[in-house]
Amino acid sequence: MLGGCEGLSAKNAKGPETEESCLYITKDGNLQWVSVETYEGGSYSKEELLDFASEKIKEYNEANGTESSKEPVTLVSGSLEKGKAVLITSYDSGESLVDFASEIGDDTMPFTEIKTGTPEELSEDLKAAGVDYEAALATGSFAVVLQGEGMVQTEADLLDADGGCDVHDGHFIKTGSGTSVIVTK
Repeated sequence: MLGGCEGLSAKNAKGPETEESCLYITKDGNLQWVSVETYEGGSYSKEELLDFASEKIKEYNEANGTESSKEPVTLVSGSLEKGKAVLITSYDSGESLVDFASEIGDDTMPFTEIKTGTPEELSEDLKAAGVDYEAALATGSFAVVLQGEGMVQTEADLLDADGGCDVHDGHFIKTGSGTSVIVTK
């Protein structure tokens, strides 16, 4: 089985469950970062983990908030189980995810650029990557352009991915080291 987003399932209504850090793209195109780190029991409590994350998110949002009603970063959930500390955060944009990870020193987040939008909005990137642009337009799908090598899981079915991506079961993608393009249905 694919090592990066091991345990994730598109049929899982709860969202991502993973053994390793992974970008999770919801059906409606929202971005979530699933940060997974080794946890030694007793190092800190779940409440301390959530409080720490909430404080970092609050500081970031206060410094980088926008005129829109949506915060740049929100905490979705956190857990300490089976030797893993897992935090799931949601972002208003790929730029916020990259910026927040850089600001807090999250070395589990490998992407240096993340652009999202409709196939029409990202047409140049899709055409340059050689994905089926006409099929992407016809389905009303969602597209993501990533810079960097990492794991991605999509809640929606995968329509296409460029040749630098290693695709498993239509939902799990390991991106290549350069620019990668992913299109969902």
